[in-house]
Amino acid sequence: MSSSSFLVDHLVKGVDFSTATAIAEFGIGNGCVTRELLRRMRPDTRLISLEINPAFVEDGRKIRDSRLTVRQACATTLPTVLEEERVEFVDAVVSSLPLAIMNDDVVDRLLEAVHQSLVPEGRFLQYQYGLSQRRRLSRRFDDVEVGFTLFNMPPAFVYGCTRQAIG
Repeated sequence: MSSSSFLVDHLVKGVDFSTATAIAEFGIGNGCVTRELLRRMRPDTRLISLEINPAFVEDGRKIRDSRLTVRQACATTLPTVLEEERVEFVDAVVSSLPLAIMNDDVVDRLLEAVHQSLVPEGRFLQYQYGLSQRRRLSRRFDDVEVGFTLFNMPPAFVYGCTRQAIG
């Protein structure tokens, strides 16, 4: 099922497109978030999308935009993928992954990968259909904002998390 335009807008508005040079996306799915990121990005910004489902990877590779790289890879491998793509850090990670139904160890490794890959003050943006991940995110990030999008089926929570600055 596709996310509503209201949810996609709420999710991506946490990215500072005026300064972002690199963005990572977890879970390309049908590409609705990907297309909106590309629509808002500057011409010199890169988008690196990680997806494990081969069908979604294939569909994602049909999006013709030189700024987009689609990799069949688990989100926990983000630091390695960035190194292979010659990207030191990303300004934001935008995730559509269902953290609430994923293995706790995998979620912890995923959040560690995000933390390692973000610039200081970088943003992790994640939507979920409940608040079960709030405590876990609050332990990892300095600032965790939670918004709500009623105009989605089902309604969704959008987490906006800011990476701790170094120092």
